[in-house]
Amino acid sequence: MKPFILTLALAFLAIMPHTAKAMDMEHSAEKADVTAITFRSDSCGACKILEPKIEKALDSLSNETKEKINMVKFDFSNKQAIEDTKELAQSEGVNNILQEYGAKTGFVVLLNNHGEEVDMLKVDDSVEDIASKLTKVIASAS
Repeated sequence: MKPFILTLALAFLAIMPHTAKAMDMEHSAEKADVTAITFRSDSCGACKILEPKIEKALDSLSNETKEKINMVKFDFSNKQAIEDTKELAQSEGVNNILQEYGAKTGFVVLLNNHGEEVDMLKVDDSVEDIASKLTKVIASAS
Protein backbone atom coordinates (compact mmCIF):
# COMPACT_ATOMS: atom_id res chain seq x y z
CA MET A 1 0.00 0.00 0.00
CA LYS A 2 2.82 2.43 0.90
CA PRO A 3 4.55 2.10 -2.52
CA PHE A 4 1.23 2.84 -4.22
CA ILE A 5 0.68 6.00 -2.14
CA LEU A 6 4.27 7.11 -2.75
CA THR A 7 3.87 6.56 -6.50
CA LEU A 8 0.59 8.47 -6.48
CA ALA A 9 2.16 11.35 -4.55
CA LEU A 10 5.13 11.52 -6.94
CA ALA A 11 2.81 11.51 -9.95
CA PHE A 12 0.79 14.33 -8.44
CA LEU A 13 3.93 16.38 -7.78
CA ALA A 14 5.13 15.78 -11.33
CA ILE A 15 1.97 17.23 -12.89
CA MET A 16 1.42 19.99 -10.33
CA PRO A 17 3.79 22.60 -11.87
CA HIS A 18 2.13 22.18 -15.26
CA THR A 19 -1.32 22.51 -13.72
CA ALA A 20 -0.31 25.62 -11.75
CA LYS A 21 1.18 27.21 -14.87
CA ALA A 22 -1.97 26.50 -16.88
CA MET A 23 -4.11 27.95 -14.08
CA ASP A 24 -1.92 31.11 -13.97
CA MET A 25 -2.24 31.54 -17.72
CA GLU A 26 -6.01 31.10 -17.55
CA HIS A 27 -6.23 33.58 -14.68
CA SER A 28 -4.16 36.27 -16.46
CA ALA A 29 -6.10 35.69 -19.69
CA GLU A 30 -9.39 36.15 -17.84
CA LYS A 31 -8.18 39.33 -16.15
CA ALA A 32 -6.63 41.13 -19.13
CA ASP A 33 -8.90 42.46 -21.86
CA VAL A 34 -5.94 43.99 -23.70
CA THR A 35 -2.32 42.97 -24.09
CA ALA A 36 -0.09 45.91 -24.97
CA ILE A 37 3.25 44.74 -26.33
CA THR A 38 5.91 47.45 -26.33
CA PHE A 39 8.75 46.99 -28.81
CA ARG A 40 11.61 49.00 -27.31
CA SER A 41 15.33 49.54 -27.07
CA ASP A 42 17.44 51.87 -24.96
CA SER A 43 18.87 53.41 -28.14
CA CYS A 44 15.47 54.00 -29.80
CA GLY A 45 14.63 57.70 -30.14
CA ALA A 46 10.94 57.03 -30.79
CA CYS A 47 10.80 54.91 -27.62
CA LYS A 48 12.11 57.82 -25.56
CA ILE A 49 9.15 59.88 -26.79
CA LEU A 50 6.47 57.18 -26.78
CA GLU A 51 7.10 55.57 -23.38
CA PRO A 52 6.44 58.75 -21.31
CA LYS A 53 3.25 59.32 -23.33
CA ILE A 54 2.10 55.80 -22.48
CA GLU A 55 2.82 56.38 -18.78
CA LYS A 56 0.79 59.62 -18.83
CA ALA A 57 -2.05 57.91 -20.69
CA LEU A 58 -2.09 55.06 -18.15
CA ASP A 59 -2.08 57.59 -15.29
CA SER A 60 -5.21 59.17 -16.78
CA LEU A 61 -7.11 55.85 -16.74
CA SER A 62 -8.99 54.47 -13.75
CA ASN A 63 -7.40 51.66 -11.74
CA GLU A 64 -10.20 49.36 -12.89
CA THR A 65 -9.34 50.09 -16.53
CA LYS A 66 -5.58 49.70 -15.95
CA GLU A 67 -6.17 46.26 -14.40
CA LYS A 68 -7.61 45.12 -17.72
CA ILE A 69 -4.33 45.83 -19.53
CA ASN A 70 -1.47 43.34 -19.61
CA MET A 71 1.65 45.40 -20.32
CA VAL A 72 4.42 43.36 -21.97
CA LYS A 73 7.79 44.89 -22.91
CA PHE A 74 9.93 43.37 -25.61
CA ASP A 75 13.39 44.85 -25.07
CA PHE A 76 16.03 44.73 -27.79
CA SER A 77 18.67 46.80 -25.95
CA ASN A 78 21.30 44.05 -25.63
CA LYS A 79 21.84 40.30 -26.05
CA GLN A 80 20.52 39.41 -22.60
CA ALA A 81 17.42 41.56 -23.07
CA ILE A 82 16.77 39.88 -26.41
CA GLU A 83 17.03 36.42 -24.84
CA ASP A 84 14.70 37.53 -22.04
CA THR A 85 12.28 38.89 -24.66
CA LYS A 86 12.21 35.55 -26.45
CA GLU A 87 11.36 33.78 -23.18
CA LEU A 88 8.74 36.41 -22.33
CA ALA A 89 7.07 36.05 -25.73
CA GLN A 90 6.88 32.30 -25.21
CA SER A 91 5.50 32.55 -21.67
CA GLU A 92 2.91 35.17 -22.64
CA GLY A 93 1.80 33.17 -25.69
CA VAL A 94 2.66 35.98 -28.12
CA ASN A 95 5.61 34.46 -29.95
CA ASN A 96 3.76 34.99 -33.23
CA ILE A 97 3.79 38.77 -32.65
CA LEU A 98 7.53 38.70 -31.95
CA GLN A 99 8.07 36.70 -35.13
CA GLU A 100 5.92 39.09 -37.16
CA TYR A 101 7.65 42.32 -36.10
CA GLY A 102 11.12 41.06 -35.21
CA ALA A 103 13.42 43.56 -33.53
CA LYS A 104 11.74 46.71 -34.82
CA THR A 105 11.20 49.25 -32.05
CA GLY A 106 9.27 52.41 -31.22
CA PHE A 107 5.68 51.15 -31.18
CA VAL A 108 3.14 49.15 -29.17
CA VAL A 109 0.94 46.39 -30.57
CA LEU A 110 -2.50 46.07 -28.94
CA LEU A 111 -4.08 42.62 -28.81
CA ASN A 112 -7.66 41.92 -27.78
CA ASN A 113 -8.59 39.19 -25.31
CA HIS A 114 -8.57 36.66 -28.18
CA GLY A 115 -4.94 37.49 -29.04
CA GLU A 116 -5.88 39.30 -32.24
CA GLU A 117 -4.02 42.46 -33.20
CA VAL A 118 -6.54 45.30 -33.08
CA ASP A 119 -4.52 48.53 -32.98
CA MET A 120 -1.10 50.06 -32.58
CA LEU A 121 0.33 52.90 -30.52
CA LYS A 122 2.90 55.02 -32.35
CA VAL A 123 5.18 57.89 -31.53
CA ASP A 124 2.86 60.34 -33.35
CA ASP A 125 -0.08 59.47 -31.07
CA SER A 126 -0.87 62.01 -28.38
CA VAL A 127 -1.41 61.04 -24.75
CA GLU A 128 -5.15 61.43 -25.36
CA ASP A 129 -4.98 59.24 -28.49
CA ILE A 130 -3.20 56.51 -26.54
CA ALA A 131 -5.72 56.60 -23.68
CA SER A 132 -8.56 56.58 -26.19
CA LYS A 133 -7.18 53.59 -28.10
CA LEU A 134 -6.67 51.60 -24.90
CA THR A 135 -10.18 52.43 -23.67
CA LYS A 136 -11.70 51.55 -27.04
CA VAL A 137 -10.00 48.15 -27.20
CA ILE A 138 -11.08 47.36 -23.62
CA ALA A 139 -14.68 48.39 -24.37
CA SER A 140 -14.80 46.19 -27.48
CA ALA A 141 -13.57 43.21 -25.44
CA SER A 142 -16.41 43.49 -22.92
